[in-house]
Amino acid sequence: GIYWEYSDYEIREWFYSDLNDDFKRMVNEHVKKEFYNGTEGHFTNIFLRPIQLDSHATKVINGMVCTGTKAEVEQRLRNHANEKEANLIYEKAKNYLHPYSCVPAGEKYLFSQKRMAATLHTNIVYPVYTQQEYIKHHSPGRWWDCLYTWDSGFIGIGLSQFDIKRGIENLNAYVNDLDEQSAFIHHGTPLPVQHYLFLELWNKTLSDDFLLAYYPKLKRYYEFISGINPSSSTRMESNLINTWDYFYNSGGWDDYPPQKHVHAENLEKKVAPIVSTSHCIRIAKILQMTATHLKLQEDSIAYANQIEKMTQAVQMNAWDQETGYFGYVVHDKKENPKDILRFNNVNYNMGLDGASPLVAGICTEEQKNRLLTHLKTKGKLWSDVGLSAVDQSAPYYVKSGYWNGTVWMPHQWFFWKTMLDLGEADFAFKIAKTALDLWKKEVEETYNCFEHFIVETGRGAGWHQFGGLSTPVLYWFQTYFQPGNITTGFNVWIVSKVFNETLSSLNADINQVDNENKSFSLVVCLNPNFEYEVFWNGQKTPYTLLHKGTLSITLSGTSSRGVLEINKIK
Repeated sequence: GIYWEYSDYEIREWFYSDLNDDFKRMVNEHVKKEFYNGTEGHFTNIFLRPIQLDSHATKVINGMVCTGTKAEVEQRLRNHANEKEANLIYEKAKNYLHPYSCVPAGEKYLFSQKRMAATLHTNIVYPVYTQQEYIKHHSPGRWWDCLYTWDSGFIGIGLSQFDIKRGIENLNAYVNDLDEQSAFIHHGTPLPVQHYLFLELWNKTLSDDFLLAYYPKLKRYYEFISGINPSSSTRMESNLINTWDYFYNSGGWDDYPPQKHVHAENLEKKVAPIVSTSHCIRIAKILQMTATHLKLQEDSIAYANQIEKMTQAVQMNAWDQETGYFGYVVHDKKENPKDILRFNNVNYNMGLDGASPLVAGICTEEQKNRLLTHLKTKGKLWSDVGLSAVDQSAPYYVKSGYWNGTVWMPHQWFFWKTMLDLGEADFAFKIAKTALDLWKKEVEETYNCFEHFIVETGRGAGWHQFGGLSTPVLYWFQTYFQPGNITTGFNVWIVSKVFNETLSSLNADINQVDNENKSFSLVVCLNPNFEYEVFWNGQKTPYTLLHKGTLSITLSGTSSRGVLEINKIK
C-alpha cells in the first residue's frame, strides 16, 4: 500500500515487463495514462505534479509505504499517521542517519558529503531480475534500472564507508557460487572493481571468514576476465587481455579516442587496450596477497606466473618511448603483436589508459618517472580540476567530450591509491583535495551530484543524481577527515590494526609487498585533540601533519613486514 499527502497528482500505468528507457522518455507525456510495449508486466506510477516552492520557504509532503495482507494494508492506509505523528516518525528516523564525526578541517565538506551519501543510498531500484530471482539493487542513478558491473564496484566501495554489511551485499550481487552458470554478473564495462571492493572490505573487517567466503568466487571471476577459463575469449595469443567480445567499453570511458577508433574501423579482433591487462595484473596481485594470507601456496605461485606473463606482454609490446605512454597494441591475424595504434604517427593512447601499467605496478623506473611527469604536469593529464582522462596536449583531445575533455572520480581513485604505493603522498593528497574542493563547490551551488566535470569550465555535467562512479569523494573524505581510519595503497596488506577507544593511538601490523626496497605512503586519521609520534618497527619516524588529526606517513620499504605504532604525546 502507498499513501501520499499531495493533491496534484496523476496515476499512470505501465504495462511493461521492464520500465527501462521508455519511462524516462515519457516523463513529459501529459495526456496518456496507460503505456504498452507488448510485454507482460505492470507498474503503477504515482506522478506528483511539480511542487512549487517559494524562495526561503519549506514544504513537507508526507508519504507512507506499507505491506501485509490486503485487509491489513487497507486498514493501515485508513489509519495513516496525521501530520504530527508523521513528523515524529521522521524525527525518530533521523537518529539512524550516519553519525558524521570529522576533524575540524573536514567540516566545510559535510554539506556536499551528505548530499552524495543521500544520493548513493536512495538510488535503489526494485525489481531487478538476475540469477532467477528479483533483487533490490543500487544503481548509478534511478534513470537506469539494471545492473552495472564496474559502476557497482564503486557503489560498494561508497556504501562500505557507512555500513560494512551493505558493502558486502553489493559485492555478493556480482559474484556467484562455484556451481552457478556464470563466472560473475556482467553488464557494461568488464573492469573488475569487485576485487578492489573485496580488498577494501578486508581492510575494514580483517575477517578471515569473509576471505574464505569470497576468495573462491573472486578467483573464478578473475580466471574468466583474464582468459584462464577456457570458455573466456579475453586472452590473446600475445597474453594481452582484450574484452571487446563482451562490451564495447574497456575502461568505462565511452568516447576515449583510441577506443572509438577501434570500433569505427572494426579492429576489435586485432587491437588490445592496455587498461584491461593492467587491471588483470593488479587484481591478480590482490588475490595473490589473499592466497598468501590463507596459506594457499599453489594459488600464490599460479598468480605469480600469470602476473609475469601479462607483465612481459605489456613491456615487450606496448611502451612508446617517444610519448612516454603505453599504447594500444595492434596484432596480425594470428594475434602476433605488430605495433602500437597511432593517430597521424602519434601514439593514440596518450591518456589514463596509457598510464594504467602504473596502477598495475609493472613499470620500470624510467617509465614510472615519465608517467608521473604526465600526471603532475598541468596541460597534460593534470588540470585545475583534477586528472583529465585524455592528455590535453594530445592532437585528439577535445574540450566537449563525455570522457575526452573531462575529469571523472573513479580512475582518479586508482591513480590516487597508486601514488600511496609509490610514496607520492603529497601528490596523492593533491588529487584527493582537488576532487573534494571541486565536489564541494558544485554541490553547494547546485545541490546536484554529477557524473563528471568539464576541464575547460570546472562545472559538473552528466546525470545530476549520480550515485555510482562519483563515490570516491566519500572515500577521500573518510581517509583524510574521519578519525579511526588507516588508508594504504594496493600493495599493503593490513594484517591487524587496533585503535584505542578515544582514537588517539594505533597499532597496526602491515605487510608491504611488490615494492621491495622502495618507499610507500599511508594516511592515518586520529583524534584531532592531540599531537602524535610515529614509530615504524620501533624506530621513530617523521610524518607530515596535513591538518589536526591527519597524518601522512611515508615509510621505507627495506622491510616488507612491519609494525606501525602511533601514540599521542602526553
